[in-house]
Amino acid sequence: MAMISKYQTASGTTLCRVRFRTPHGRQTDKRGFRTKRDAEAWANRIEVDKRRGAYVAPAAGRVKLGEYAEDWLASKHELKPSTRARYKVILDTAIAKYADVPLGDISRQFVREWVADLSRDLSPASVHKTAGVLRQVLAMAVTDNRLAMNPVGGVELPTISVVEQRFITPEQLHVLANAAGSHRPLVYVLGTCGLRFGEVAELCWRDVDPENLRLRISRSVTLVERSFVVGSPKNGKARSVSLPAFVADLLSPGDPDALIFADSTGGYMRGSNVRRRWWSQAVAAAHLFPWIVTDATGKQTVVHDFKLHELRHMAASLAIQAGLTLDRYGHLYGSDVETVGVAINDLLTLTRNCGQNVGTGADSGPALRAVNSA
Repeated sequence: MAMISKYQTASGTTLCRVRFRTPHGRQTDKRGFRTKRDAEAWANRIEVDKRRGAYVAPAAGRVKLGEYAEDWLASKHELKPSTRARYKVILDTAIAKYADVPLGDISRQFVREWVADLSRDLSPASVHKTAGVLRQVLAMAVTDNRLAMNPVGGVELPTISVVEQRFITPEQLHVLANAAGSHRPLVYVLGTCGLRFGEVAELCWRDVDPENLRLRISRSVTLVERSFVVGSPKNGKARSVSLPAFVADLLSPGDPDALIFADSTGGYMRGSNVRRRWWSQAVAAAHLFPWIVTDATGKQTVVHDFKLHELRHMAASLAIQAGLTLDRYGHLYGSDVETVGVAINDLLTLTRNCGQNVGTGADSGPALRAVNSA
């Protein structure tokens, strides 16, 4: 059993200490209690933890959060470069603010206040990602027997609003592709194959199987700290996707190791450059998702908003319209890849001529929505 005794500090203050034995039989103590009641409460908790097998040595929780978080990140050997960079930003911002807090002082109340502070400046989705990093850091602390439990568990996080996915019609896809000019093949590949931008940016001619109308997706490229890093696709697995014959006819085979969709210098495309140089203009020309924006002077301007990554939704939409039963992207490219490609190709071919006259009027596309920018 623990023993409680009093002692005096150099300044003459009387405090209490708890002498106890660790589960390994080593005698140690914990000092600094202002009252005997506080010392008894702590001693009782230690005895319970020892019986439960949840004992954590007081010294183990004295490690600072910032130092331990860096050790946690260094231990993550399988992270993609982009994920490591994102975690590092969180460590250097949201967690760095409390870098000097000992692990043992992080309670659920501490985490609740931290989440409330984050929520003032970050979106709910960003709060979830940030809290997720702290959860992983403290989970390692529990495994290392530096904490008895993870204080992030059970803390309420802000609700993430579900953003409705936006789709365009096959006819609008044709108009958008035509408005993209020389980038027409890229628009069709993104809109019919369900690829992420990083996957299509790393696509080489050797990945095209024109005979079987398939694309082999085994790599993805990501811009990390101003450098391009090539890695595996998001889920870490290579896959084959259907290539509609209509789209395959737009691709002229080149050097097997050359990028299919390179930038003007032959290197990797940057999403920011694509949006700035031609994507925004093509969306406006196709009159997709118009908004009326009113500035501080009352002047109204019509703007169009359709994100590059939203073309990924289009592939699932086309397959559904072609009569295939789908629910999520992963089910779009199962064992019957050829069926998907044929169905989408038939739909594109059927709507190709109709699309030539769609989107040419100022009131075409979805209904106008008003936004006050003042």
